[in-house]
Amino acid sequence: MAEFKHLFSPGKIGNLELKNRLIMPAMGSGMQAADGSVTDKLYHYHRVRAAGGTAMLTVEIAAVHPTSKGSGLSIYDDKYIPGLKRLADVIHQEGALACIQLWHAGRQLNSSITGMPIVAPSPIPCPLCQEEPKELTKEEIHELVEAYGDAARRAKEAGFDCIELHGAHGYLIAQFMSPYSNKRTDEYGGSLENRARFALEIIANIRSKVGSDYPILYRFSGEEKVAGGLTIEDNKKIAPMLVEQGVDCLHVSVGVYESLRYTVPPMDLDRGFNVWAAREIKKVVSVPVVAVGRINDPYLAEEILARGDADFIAIGRSLLTDPAWPKKVQEGKYEEMRYCIACNQGCVDRLLLEGKHATCILNPACGREEEFTYSPVAEPKKVVVVGGGPAGMEAARVARERGCEVVLFEKSSKLGGQWRLAAIPQKKEEIHGDVQWLIKSLSRTGVDVRLNTPATVENVKAENPDLIILATGAKPSMPDVSGVDLPHVVLAPEALENPDSIGQNVVVVGGGATGLETAEYLAGQGRKVTVIEILEDVGRTIGPARKHFLMERLEELGVDLRVHTRLKEITPDGVEICCEEDEFIPADNVVIATGVQSIRDLEGPLSSIAKVEVIGDAKEPRQATEAFYEAHVVARSI
Repeated sequence: MAEFKHLFSPGKIGNLELKNRLIMPAMGSGMQAADGSVTDKLYHYHRVRAAGGTAMLTVEIAAVHPTSKGSGLSIYDDKYIPGLKRLADVIHQEGALACIQLWHAGRQLNSSITGMPIVAPSPIPCPLCQEEPKELTKEEIHELVEAYGDAARRAKEAGFDCIELHGAHGYLIAQFMSPYSNKRTDEYGGSLENRARFALEIIANIRSKVGSDYPILYRFSGEEKVAGGLTIEDNKKIAPMLVEQGVDCLHVSVGVYESLRYTVPPMDLDRGFNVWAAREIKKVVSVPVVAVGRINDPYLAEEILARGDADFIAIGRSLLTDPAWPKKVQEGKYEEMRYCIACNQGCVDRLLLEGKHATCILNPACGREEEFTYSPVAEPKKVVVVGGGPAGMEAARVARERGCEVVLFEKSSKLGGQWRLAAIPQKKEEIHGDVQWLIKSLSRTGVDVRLNTPATVENVKAENPDLIILATGAKPSMPDVSGVDLPHVVLAPEALENPDSIGQNVVVVGGGATGLETAEYLAGQGRKVTVIEILEDVGRTIGPARKHFLMERLEELGVDLRVHTRLKEITPDGVEICCEEDEFIPADNVVIATGVQSIRDLEGPLSSIAKVEVIGDAKEPRQATEAFYEAHVVARSI
């Protein structure tokens, strides 16, 4: 397309020809086998993304040495070559180039995972992993240098077109490079030249084993965003050293484990927030530079390339949400592309906090490519969906795309349900884009949407459905306290939709995600807000990256957070609370955000008409991840 002439122009990395400027960066998937070998799940995950039009896929972290095994793929032994070859081959068969990231975690791992002592340049624990590493001897350093070279040789033998050295995010190479983690006094510590020695020796060793024309990419953090860490000025000195040693391309990321909220940035950070770092590195090197970090819009990607800020664009989570992102844009099907909303729920939070394979809340087929095929139904069926929230809309869309006749009943005048309300608070406007995408998808595919139409037994029976999908969501729970029925008491959804009706002094009851985001929204409009929460902490279901930025904003806005605080009574003028001692807080309005309870009153009556499948919050109040997943399970099983 002419409007994306830079994005879809060919490019070169070393002697490697890329068909466009889009690269999938390495992202931990949790889909590898226990020993780090390639699984069928990982194979199909990459197969689908390679078919989507991206020029090159970078396969996730591959451990170069046993002291880093257990958290990703393994490439420290020749026995892994056949599996890796199978992976490289399918990426090539689907039209993309294949890169693999060579990695050692250093101190950012635990011995309980590796089964061996963890190692690092200095015996300083990672603030997150909190295990003291063994300081590497010079002999062990030389062993690791050889291990990187041997790993590169295996990558080449497996058919990968190039390798990427992981020198970013506080892993071992970065640990040597950074004064934040390297306190050595020998030739591998102290001056910048000494701290860079490990990386430079690795590059030289790789070159000796793969030849001068095999492309080497190097990923590093433009800024580590920790006290005493590497800055962009440091890296503007390091980058030319890497290139002179033989690196063909620089990939400029951000952060270490302690600042992981920037490495996998949530919706709280602006799109393209890290592009400036790529632009600065481009000023000091002549090799191609890759920009990364919340670049989920093709127009933004095109603008970055047109300005000369970078030569290639890395799109990661966007390819989890929509593997065909590049192809849809190139074919002019931009409106069909589904955006990553950077919620982090299905990918990094699920991977790191739950220990499950990465997926995407908007694309539950991610990581389930074998299970969630998209074949048409054998025989068209009539499906009635009750409820136009996220679960209902997604189920209706998928069922219709599979060839079913679908009628969706929504008793209100608007589609979206809780998903529409979730888009109202600050920094969550990209959810609004997904609500609109769903609405347009229902229209485009021909779902019969009936707004302002309650799903009565008579209405549903008249459709003679083969299947009824109940997605009626949940309703707010009310605390059992005196005064809860007073006129100045409102529910959080009402406060979000009608903020002009809320007075100057507000007490929000409930410090969960809904309560905190409602508090931020109202405080951002100049109101004085107090949040009371009976538990010892707030925002317990919010992922760590999102919670960090939300808590920062709440502090800036002066929101008063009260934990270990029980609501005792609501009065016409405020609330009585009980903590260490009773206290009265004046309030013009009291906003209730104390959880929700499922609405499934229709399940019994409708089950006399046809089989009923209950999904989303109607089944059990949870996060959006489960709502979209259950919508797919039901709609794909028809």
